[in-house]
Formats: sequence, C-alpha cells, structure tokens
Amino acid sequence: MDIRPTSPPGGRTLAAFHLADSSGPSRSLVAELRWLAGERGELEIVVPGPGRVAKTYGEFAAVRTLPYEPLTASGGGRATGRAFARDVRTFRTHLRAARPERVVVVTTTLPALLVAAWLERVPALVYAAEIVPTAPGLARRAGGAALLRLTGSLAGSIACCSDTVARQFRGARHPQLVTVYPPIAAPPGGDGEGFRRHHGLAPDAPCIATVGSISRGRGQDVLVRALPRLRERLPGLRAVIVGDPHPRGADHAYRAELHDLARRLGVFDALVFTGHVESLGDVYAAADVVVNPTRREAFGRVSAEALLAGRPVVATRVEAVPEVLRDGVDGLLVAPDSPVDLADAIARMLEDEHLAARLVASGAERVRREFTPERSLARFAAAVGALARS
Repeated sequence: MDIRPTSPPGGRTLAAFHLADSSGPSRSLVAELRWLAGERGELEIVVPGPGRVAKTYGEFAAVRTLPYEPLTASGGGRATGRAFARDVRTFRTHLRAARPERVVVVTTTLPALLVAAWLERVPALVYAAEIVPTAPGLARRAGGAALLRLTGSLAGSIACCSDTVARQFRGARHPQLVTVYPPIAAPPGGDGEGFRRHHGLAPDAPCIATVGSISRGRGQDVLVRALPRLRERLPGLRAVIVGDPHPRGADHAYRAELHDLARRLGVFDALVFTGHVESLGDVYAAADVVVNPTRREAFGRVSAEALLAGRPVVATRVEAVPEVLRDGVDGLLVAPDSPVDLADAIARMLEDEHLAARLVASGAERVRREFTPERSLARFAAAVGALARS
C-alpha cells in the first residue's frame, strides 16, 4: 500500500469529541486532524466542556465548548430522549453557523451530531474507537445494534481503529469502512527513578503498572484480585494503577469499589492509585511489566507503547488485543476475568528475564513496522476520500 497521504481536501472541517479530557481517540488523531486542517487551519474542534483536548489541539484548531452529552453520560429512558433531541438542535444550530464542508464525529457515542449533519446535508466521517455497546448502560439506553445501524446508515465513511471494530459495521447499508490503526510512538519521558520516588516505590521493588480510564470494562479489579497470589511469590511487589474515572457516577463508584476490594483482600498497601499522569514514559520506565486486564478492547495503545518503551506486556485475550499482541510472540495473553491466570503470567514475566526480553524485542519490531504515523495518516486520508466519493 502507498503510505504517502494525499493533499488535504481543503475547506472547513468540524470535529467533535465525546470527552474534553484525553482519551485514546484524542491521542490517536492529532496528526490526522492536523493534516485535515491544512495550512490554513480551517478546523474547529468541539468538546462538551473544559479539558486537556483544548491544550492538545489548540495550536492548530479553534476549540469550542458546546453543551452536549455522549450516550455514555446520559440518563435512561425519557431523559435520554430529551437529551438527544436537545443535542440534535444544538448541533444543527452550530452547523448552520459554522458551515463546514465535512464533519468528523470522533466516537460512535454522539449519534446526535450524526443525525444533525445528515439533516443539514453535511457529509460525516465517524471515527469508531469503541466496541458497541461500550457499557451495560448504553445497551439499556440506546441499544447497541440500533446504534450500529444508525451509524452505518448515516455516516458517509467510517474509520475504525481496528479490524475488530470494523467487523461491527459489516453488513451495514452504507459500508464505507477503512481500518485506521492508531500511530504508535514511544512516549517522551522515561524518568522511572523519579516516578518511583514520587510515589513511594522502592528502587528494587518489583513493579507492575496498568494504564487506562478507571472503569469496570478496563478490569482493574481483576488485577487487584490477582495481587494476593502474586505477593505469595513476590512479597515486595507493588502495583500502580494509572488513570481517572470518566465523569459518570458508575465509574466513580467503581473506583471506590477498587479501594474497598483491595482492603478486603489485604493488598491495599501494595497499590498506588496515581490518577492522570501526563508523562506515560515515566510510568513505563518505572514498571517492570505493563498489564492490561481489560474486559473490552477496541485496540490496545498502551500495550504497543509499552513495547516501544522496552517493557514486557501481559494482557487479556479479548476483542482487538490479539491484533496488537501475538501470544507468546509479542506478549503473554490470558483469559479475561481470571485473576489466577493473570497472576501466573505476570509472575512468569517477572521471573524469566530471557522470555521478557524476547517478547519485547519481537513486539517492538512489529509495532515499529505496522503502526507507523505514515501508515495511519494514509489510511485516514483514504477514509476522507471515501467520504468525498460517498
């Protein structure tokens, strides 16, 4: 495949994120949206509130706050219907004022913008980075199958962060599908000693880390349940949980549940909850093993970044994870919701330096080959081209 992107199509683009703070999609699309802005910078980003997206994109795009809610933040039943109708009106009003040539909906959880763009006859590209339904609440409120049908029917083009995500839309009435793997680069930073010192981790303590939003789907509770077994073999082990809950009640309650679970199991002293960390390179440098105990995974950026940072990875064998990690070749994969299997794989990685080094070497080489910025930008440009043709 020719990995040289075409020139940007020109004209004004409106892009919308479902979160104002950093997320996988906001980290994945920086180069792509910069390219779409072109030299004249005719790109407007809309977000539902203040957050780190404005800092990331503000240097080449106008960032505006609008009052809207993604499906994952809404209430149920009538409340969701009223919020949806309100958000369609909000987006239609803004589209009429902004007059963009195209819309990029950076989530499947903003169908209100997709409907508004269709009503205003503005072509829309959806960047799909979720496994639908993304949570039990979403299934109850909107219906995952209905959301997929709506997205497939109204989007002019769908850019998917993995083949696993793309398979959700196959058979849709309007299947302009392009897989756009996120570009992966080793994150800057790398001050592991400083990170350990800041969080009270001994320099010689075995350290494992998991990175991601605090949510039940991310499976941090599985890692907590694995700690008693791990500490039997490695008494000084510490586990670092990096990330914040999304701004919704269920995720905040889940964080409190993690604390309670750790206390009941007698491993709270082995845990460090850091919240958001700006320099993930410091996290990777401090960790001996990076763990992804997730129950849902649309891609798995952290695993790929960790390999480039020289850290071995243990992850659950779910959804898109095997697209990034080959079991026994690039990392160790275990069944989801199995604290015993997770603990044994982590211990094996910590105890077998040769195994860890072999997996890191193989995995890092594959990430450098397959998930390049050039390839990602070219595939995104193809999705924009498909939008124009549609």
